[in-house]
Amino acid sequence: MDDRKKTLTAIAIIIGFFVFVIGVVGVVISRKKVISPVPEDNAIKIIFITPTPVPVASVSATPKPSTTPTPAKST
Repeated sequence: MDDRKKTLTAIAIIIGFFVFVIGVVGVVISRKKVISPVPEDNAIKIIFITPTPVPVASVSATPKPSTTPTPAKST
């Protein structure tokens, strides 16, 4: 490996180390909870306890024919 490749590799490792250290320091300083894809304990309970919505009656735009015949209009 020539000197240029060794230098680039060393710089990449140093930059990666500093990015890692900055990330760790940021997490320690902020002390915020890491967002987890798993919900809290009560969230699962709420999902299964909440009632399901009542199905709405289907409404059609096309009129249905009536069963009783209507008298014809005379003019």
